[in-house]
Amino acid sequence: MNKEKIIRIDVVSDVVCPWCYIGKRRLEKAIEGTQVSDNVQVKDIEIIYRSYQLDPSVPKEGVDFQDYMKNRFGAGFISKFHQVEQVAQTEGLGFDFASLPKAINTFTLHRILTVALQDGIQAEVKEAFMKAYFIDRQDLTQENILIEILGKYGWLVEKTLEIINSDIKTDEVKEEMNYYRQLGVTGVPFFIFNQKYAVSGAQPVEVFKEILEKVSKEMEVEMISGEVCDVDGGNY
Repeated sequence: MNKEKIIRIDVVSDVVCPWCYIGKRRLEKAIEGTQVSDNVQVKDIEIIYRSYQLDPSVPKEGVDFQDYMKNRFGAGFISKFHQVEQVAQTEGLGFDFASLPKAINTFTLHRILTVALQDGIQAEVKEAFMKAYFIDRQDLTQENILIEILGKYGWLVEKTLEIINSDIKTDEVKEEMNYYRQLGVTGVPFFIFNQKYAVSGAQPVEVFKEILEKVSKEMEVEMISGEVCDVDGGNY
């Protein structure tokens, strides 16, 4: 018998992490596959994106991507990232690291995503940010770009600017980052299923499917009918 279940997945990730985007796609494919599985019918899966910064030292205004990557990985970084581009292509993601305009500080984006979670649009905004950065190669340090993206989800210009130019959700994001560091998360993406099973890295779709089915089966409770005492005093 199929019963409605809710599986919660906490995804620790950064907007500018390429493996996080690849892992996101693979998880989505796993969820889609699990939904039609003969073994389990998952009625609802709740995904919450948690804050993580790959490099919090990047200036707020960002820096030239090519210069940043050369300083961090050496002059041949493009060839080193070619494999990532090839993997991304298999997931339908057209990465081109040579065309990215900036390395950016993502703290403000995480504050926005925290507000978006409250508004029930976090998943949509997360996807929009990652697509804008990796696929459309937009500069997410620019207010007008963020205004345009968030406007598609009903946010007024004033709301977006208020968040950008304030410390809204600053403490919450810092606490969240610190929490996952204390849990031992040192790299992303990092997936936590029902606060019980942890998976590090952009695992293959089949790995995610196996975990989803395992978690779902553990949540199944078979109801066995028998004689009971009810609140109306019957069945004595």
